[in-house]
Amino acid sequence: MRTLIALLIGAVIGAVTLGAVWAISHGDQGDEVEVRVSVERLVDGRVEIGVQQRGDDGEWGETQKPDRRFLAPDSEVGKVRYSSPVIFDLVTRAEYIAAEYRDYLVQVGRSYGYYFVRRFHAEDGPESLAPVLCLVHPEEATLGALCEGIGATFPSGVDVMESDDYNAIADEVERRLLAGEASQIMATSNQVLETAVFARDHVLLNNPDLGWTWVHYWFEPIDPLLPATDDLFCVISHGGRDLFWGLASDTATIAAAALGINMRAQSFSEVSDQADAIRQCVEDGAVSIATALVSPGELAPAIAEAKAAGIPVMSFNSGVHAAADVGTSFHIGLNDRRAGEIAGEQFNREGTEGTILCVIHEPNNIGLQERCDGLAATYANGEVETWSYEGRDAAAAVLERYAQGDIGAVLALSDSVGSAVLRAQWPDPEVPLATFGFNLGFAKWVEEGKIMFAIYDHPLVQTYLGVMGALLIERMRLDPVTLFNGMAMLIEPQIADAEQMRRVTNALIPQEIQDRYLTDDEAEQEDSAGESGTEEDGSE
Repeated sequence: MRTLIALLIGAVIGAVTLGAVWAISHGDQGDEVEVRVSVERLVDGRVEIGVQQRGDDGEWGETQKPDRRFLAPDSEVGKVRYSSPVIFDLVTRAEYIAAEYRDYLVQVGRSYGYYFVRRFHAEDGPESLAPVLCLVHPEEATLGALCEGIGATFPSGVDVMESDDYNAIADEVERRLLAGEASQIMATSNQVLETAVFARDHVLLNNPDLGWTWVHYWFEPIDPLLPATDDLFCVISHGGRDLFWGLASDTATIAAAALGINMRAQSFSEVSDQADAIRQCVEDGAVSIATALVSPGELAPAIAEAKAAGIPVMSFNSGVHAAADVGTSFHIGLNDRRAGEIAGEQFNREGTEGTILCVIHEPNNIGLQERCDGLAATYANGEVETWSYEGRDAAAAVLERYAQGDIGAVLALSDSVGSAVLRAQWPDPEVPLATFGFNLGFAKWVEEGKIMFAIYDHPLVQTYLGVMGALLIERMRLDPVTLFNGMAMLIEPQIADAEQMRRVTNALIPQEIQDRYLTDDEAEQEDSAGESGTEEDGSE
């Protein structure tokens, strides 16, 4: 793509001593190229102009000078004069990726050509070999660059057949083998490969005296090119108004921008609304959908409708054990069951006894139930009471339940519940609190012992990978369900105790700020304690 940049000489004069740099917008693609105008006053009094473009490496390129580039010293004041146009080649991100990948394939093809010469030599020399037959499916046309590379290094060259008619491909393979017009066969897709193999074996079966002909292939399961700008990718999640889903939403937007895709990210507290959003994506022609399986049974019909429309679906966050049943291609999320088990093991190590209240803040979220189930499976010193505050204030409800007197600990499954309980002035420091999630307040509370431990739930990782997964399953040349086979990628949860949180705060808060404020606070506390001690000593 070429863009004409016309230099406005009248404006340049005012920039002679300023060294002006202009950003020229490449409006069609939304990209930008940075150029600057060079201005030089010559000995004879004329002013000469040129243009430089900054490259991807940040360096300024060679100055390009238009044919009409001089301003005479006696030029009329106030009259605008124009240079002749300067032409720059602007490469979009998609064009750059396509070109780089094509160059790579050509180089791979060249290496294949060298390999064929070494591996399949002829008695009369490599020049006596028949050409390589290169079979290219039209939908895999980019891979035809392999054929170009082979032809550059194989002495007798390459013959290319581009077709999606598998019977025609089989006929051509049989004809060439019988006529001795193909030394090797290169296929650029799995289906073309299998077609060529069946055709070759049929020829050899009926003509055993013919020499063996190898069929090679290039397995490229992922489309390397960027999707079209109007392709819709949907990321549909379930969540309330807590920090987890806020971070998840922000990260999904960041991931879409980094990957260069058109994404619709939505989050709903009601599963029925989530299912409707999936159906709306189907109606709007989405090319890929990622969804949290908060309630697999309720979402399964909508997911089935997407698959029936030919739209691949992957899942993230909750619902790993149900992903295969509802038919998503693969799943990314926290290992919720294991997270609960780890929490129970930590309570055991801390010597916790009595009933642990496992507070579920989204009652229809299967992943949260799995956390409580995991806790019950490993906690050894009492019962686990799974309880939801749906429709009630979390902190008040927890405090009301605590007042019954048999609670040994509270495990909140989100940072919003944990924060609410602490802000409500938890009355008994001997009854430990633990929580999922992370924020700076948690880090300090865990470090100070107000919270026994936290378990990171990684919203950033889950949604970033979820968006990437939505792109990945759309880019698959093969059926993603078949290729991934319902695999799950689960994040192994980790306990964040006081020592871990101390490392976190040290990493996040500059040391000079800690020295300035935290040390002063500690000194004030020590001074206050010393004064109290003196008064106590005096009173004795």
